[in-house]
Amino acid sequence: MKFFTNQLIKPYILESGYQSLCEIGAQRGNNTDEFLQVASLVIGIIDPCLDADLGEKYRDNNRVQLHKGISLDVLPRISGQFDCILIDGDHNWYTVYHELMTIEKRGLLKPEGTIFLHDVCWPYGRRDMYYQPELIPKEFMQPCKRQSLVRGQSEPHSPNKHAETFSAVHEGGERNGVLTAIEDFLKENRGEYKFFYSEEEHGLGVLRKTTSTIGNKIFNKHLRRARYRSVVPRLNNVTKVKFPALYSSLRELRDKARRKVA
Repeated sequence: MKFFTNQLIKPYILESGYQSLCEIGAQRGNNTDEFLQVASLVIGIIDPCLDADLGEKYRDNNRVQLHKGISLDVLPRISGQFDCILIDGDHNWYTVYHELMTIEKRGLLKPEGTIFLHDVCWPYGRRDMYYQPELIPKEFMQPCKRQSLVRGQSEPHSPNKHAETFSAVHEGGERNGVLTAIEDFLKENRGEYKFFYSEEEHGLGVLRKTTSTIGNKIFNKHLRRARYRSVVPRLNNVTKVKFPALYSSLRELRDKARRKVA
């Protein structure tokens, strides 16, 4: 995620003149620390603080406000509007779809605002992941277990009792995955948003609620960059799945070249 924070989100924030960010899913605050380098940015964090005591970490920082709790509990009662929102919490259809719907219905995103969403590509673009499966209504749950995933295989590679999260047993289908949630949200809000995603580093989606020419220029500029940068990951993925022996040979050559440079 640090790649997207520095290569896409921070430049986008600066070019758009944004001054407020809501970060859904901060974990240990690593991305928050990067965002705080933008001197004009005020940050609201939504996080249950299972990984770190963010309240203690940012206790003396008046540019950070912590809303401790899960997103679907906090978003219905949080006040104010944000220039941009980063969604990087529970990567499943139910959570992401209802986060987006709540943001829209409550008007939490300012006009010309942007929503950034992490993990819109493999493995969770079309496959639900659950940190706490017990929080998801059963009718929206995919059959899931702790397992290892392999790109190009819909079925799980093998059970993994040491995995930190639960993943849907099958990839694809209705109400399954982050990208599917975004697409379903866009169907409900036709014409209200522009959307693109970058395929690097498990994918970052960009939703902009825009009507202005300036806003469209910024959006389109980063859209073109994302399309250009996505060519290499696509070739990598095709080679890995279709030509595994060639892929392994190329990786070995790359690693040897890196060792020589080091």
